[in-house]
Amino acid sequence: MNYRQPILIWLGLLALLALTVGLNVLMTGPWRPLLHYVIATAMAALLMVFFMRLRASDGLIRLFAVGGVLWLGLLILITLAEVLTR
Repeated sequence: MNYRQPILIWLGLLALLALTVGLNVLMTGPWRPLLHYVIATAMAALLMVFFMRLRASDGLIRLFAVGGVLWLGLLILITLAEVLTR
């Protein structure tokens, strides 16, 4: 069994985690949450594409995966709109 790809992805996730911790320690300001969200999205994309094997799956499964991510984004957007307009 070839373990090279999962180990490289795991190292990439650890690097993104280190970047998140480093940004949290070093950076302050209004851009910090946005950068954390971008890094979290990259981590989720790595997990979905490689560990859930979406790259090698059928088109319908990919469609439902993208639909789930869009639905989650819509729910977060609606929640933020409700909280920020109070």
